[in-house]
Amino acid sequence: MRGSRVGADLVIAAPESVAGHEAWDVVIIGAGPSGSIAALELARAGKRVLVVDKESFPRFRIGESMLPHANRLLTDLGLMDRVEELPHVVKKGLEISFGDGRRDPVAIPFARMLGDTIKQTFNIRRSLFDQMLVDEATKAGAVFRFEDGIDSIEHIARGDVRIRLSSGPVRADWIIDASGQACVLGRHFKTRRLLDGYRNISYFEHFEGVRRPDGDRTGFATLAMCRESWFWMIPIDDRVTSVGVVVDDEHAKRIPVPANQRLAWCIERCPLVADRMRNATGPTTNQVVGDFSYTCEPFAGDGWFMVGDAAAFIDPVWSTGVTLGIDTGVAASRRIIEVEAGRRSAEAAMKSYGKRVTRLRAGFLGLISNFYDHSFRELLVSGHGPLNVDAAVVNMLAGEIFEGVPFDVRWRWELMRWFREINRHRKVVEWIRPHSLLQAGGVPLPSPRSGVIRGLRRGERGRPSWQPS
Repeated sequence: MRGSRVGADLVIAAPESVAGHEAWDVVIIGAGPSGSIAALELARAGKRVLVVDKESFPRFRIGESMLPHANRLLTDLGLMDRVEELPHVVKKGLEISFGDGRRDPVAIPFARMLGDTIKQTFNIRRSLFDQMLVDEATKAGAVFRFEDGIDSIEHIARGDVRIRLSSGPVRADWIIDASGQACVLGRHFKTRRLLDGYRNISYFEHFEGVRRPDGDRTGFATLAMCRESWFWMIPIDDRVTSVGVVVDDEHAKRIPVPANQRLAWCIERCPLVADRMRNATGPTTNQVVGDFSYTCEPFAGDGWFMVGDAAAFIDPVWSTGVTLGIDTGVAASRRIIEVEAGRRSAEAAMKSYGKRVTRLRAGFLGLISNFYDHSFRELLVSGHGPLNVDAAVVNMLAGEIFEGVPFDVRWRWELMRWFREINRHRKVVEWIRPHSLLQAGGVPLPSPRSGVIRGLRRGERGRPSWQPS
């Protein structure tokens, strides 16, 4: 028995029972943004949707900064008005610098983006944002069960998905894995694979009294780069700023304090961040997350889709996570709707979805690998570039990859990468010695022959070595 539209209201039928299993059209694992967005779209289309999450809401999450593409998606879904009702900060760009504090951070305003596109987005407390999405999906008819986990997966095929929840057995036509880094289906299929060179640890918390960019930089996030780490400072409402540091896991092991005290240790040794945090108040300990980038491809199969971090986790430096989660949640749910309506074959839906996720993941990995390249960082903080190449960088960092990169952006981006290679050997911009938290803390860095220092020495022939012997 399917849902039907009666007047202006959508009526979703109660679950049936098939061979002792509750029967749904779609079961979604995870109630974060990607899962809730998928549930909203499916419920609006009249599907019986069950969303299960092992945690309770509201809950604390990082990933508070969006890309402009998120505004495009949320506007299309009719949700931007709801976002604007919540405490948030309008984000019009970011500023970036090295952590030594010797230079003023360089502004990267979205207003510099080439073309007619969305040039602002928002930062928001995730507990509020995620709960709003759950509420909207619930209004549309989706059913949410919190503190209910997956005990076992019995069978997965289109039209015959059987899983056992803590609350009992469930059957569905489709399953969407939106379980985040739990990667329920990736672990079930044994496809989860870590990416070499992107193994980091994040230490973070929320603080009040952090000095923020002001004037024409009001609302900007701040990114401070160090040799073995980088910091974020993201204003998420009128008072609270999210502050965190991402450290290469090999270097993190050399920090001589417990994991829940490493944020304060790192802040104290980063002049730019320490100055901003002079009058800050907040917890004396920090939270910890392992930001180990991975992929679980293929991202779709017979009766199933992986969305958001359940499909792939990409280093968080460019704030791609939530926006990518929303995008893939929309893409997966709409393909299910199209297949059920007979507008697309299941095979074509899975193939096109996989291609989209693969393209987005490859594009963002390219951006991330450039960020960890010291020559590119030097170009980035120079604040200028011939032929408007720095404006193309703004387009890429703002998430233009989602809709396809226009030609006038693409050739400038390729030229920027060419300058990066030249800058290794001849000064295109000022060569800058990267600030090291570990050296500032009296901890010797490993030898360059250890291979631990990633990206900062790659191809740097003909220029000074910043690595101590």
